[in-house]
Amino acid sequence: MIAVFNTSSLCDWAKLMGDTPWPLLPVANRPLLDYWLETCGHLGIETVHLVLGEDAKQIEDFAGSGKRWNLTIQYTFARPSERMVDYLKSISNHWQNGLFYIGGPFFMRRRQDFISAGFQALEACRHDFEGEPLFLYGTSATEVKDLLEGTSGESCGLEQVHVHPLVIGGIEAYYALNMKMASGECSRYVTAGFSGSDGSSIGYNVQTPPSSHLQPPILVGDDCHFGAMTTIGPHAVVAKHVIVDSYSELTECLILADTYIGRNLEIRKKIVSGNRLIDPFDGTVVEIDDSWLVARNRPEMRSEDFMRYVILWFVALALALIQVVPYLIFSPLILVTKIAGFTRVQFHDPRTGYITLPVFHKRSNRKSMIYRLFIGLSLDRFPLVLQVLRGKIFLCGQPPMQHPQDDGIIKQLPRYYPGVFCYRDYNRDSDMLVDALWYAHARSLFEDIKILIKAVVSRFISAGRQ
Repeated sequence: MIAVFNTSSLCDWAKLMGDTPWPLLPVANRPLLDYWLETCGHLGIETVHLVLGEDAKQIEDFAGSGKRWNLTIQYTFARPSERMVDYLKSISNHWQNGLFYIGGPFFMRRRQDFISAGFQALEACRHDFEGEPLFLYGTSATEVKDLLEGTSGESCGLEQVHVHPLVIGGIEAYYALNMKMASGECSRYVTAGFSGSDGSSIGYNVQTPPSSHLQPPILVGDDCHFGAMTTIGPHAVVAKHVIVDSYSELTECLILADTYIGRNLEIRKKIVSGNRLIDPFDGTVVEIDDSWLVARNRPEMRSEDFMRYVILWFVALALALIQVVPYLIFSPLILVTKIAGFTRVQFHDPRTGYITLPVFHKRSNRKSMIYRLFIGLSLDRFPLVLQVLRGKIFLCGQPPMQHPQDDGIIKQLPRYYPGVFCYRDYNRDSDMLVDALWYAHARSLFEDIKILIKAVVSRFISAGRQ
């Protein structure tokens, strides 16, 4: 038997909580995907196929080879136009001995009578959501084929082994699930840290001064710090790397990883993720700009992103020093001839929301050798290179997205890295969205150097000819 988990399906509600892919969103401080992989062990499964989408890198980093679950994980990418039922049919040679499939935000919620060996008694079953199979389980090729065709499947499904098939269809359902886990259901699963008789769980390296009050039931992740006179709980789920400053109170709330809670705050029936305060009942999201209230307490960039940024900052410095003299010579000539000039344009910014950047535009259709040299030497990008040195944008990355023209594109990007140079500098026919999505997945120092060299060379060769 093999397992197939589709992590590429869209989940709009999860994007309200930041950049964490929905399969890695915590349920009782464990990623949802972790529960699926753990279940494979109960079913005796050794091989897992993970179908990846735009968040492939983060999911691969978490799951790795599957060794810690005694699994062998194989990765594949989903085709946007292909239904998962058709994909499963196309790999029929892999599930001749059975299939365990999950296709979206789905949680196997264990009831009070559940026992770990219960999965062994599970019969063929299928659970659908909005007309598509979200869960499939069959122990033979015939059973799986019938399930894919929709011609069989036990009506009670997972309920036959005291498991509630819970579809996490929205942010309210996600919040409610975490609150139920905090209320005592967490004890039905393998938990990290120290668990009490009341069903609470406290992770490792949690610092609590004598004056702080942990009021069960609560779930607290690793490496948390609570200040003096804080009250945590009841019914609070606090993920890892959370700092709560003095005199604050957290009740019936979900605090996601890497969040700072300031002093004298009372947070009740809310989800907090970094500087985002989310009402799970109506989906309202408020971003707090005051870092003394709530904020992200760890850098959002990966360590390799940070090293790449530092290295490219020095490359930008070298480029600026090379360009400064030609820019001082040609810029006045451009202004005198009035053939082109800079205008201020508003763009999206990944940190502050919006930023105004200088954009070079041609104002006259007449030919000009000065204009061609200015473009060919990439002097039109010199003011943007200076913005790189100020830490405002990246040297290489995705094309900066204008507001409001590109608002639709920005909503589809899992991560946004506006750069001075991008794929479009040497491939004018490229699709902006496709390129932006690809860069978010493939970004690396090698990729940035490749973009920089190709862009500078292409612009020099074309020299302003479009």
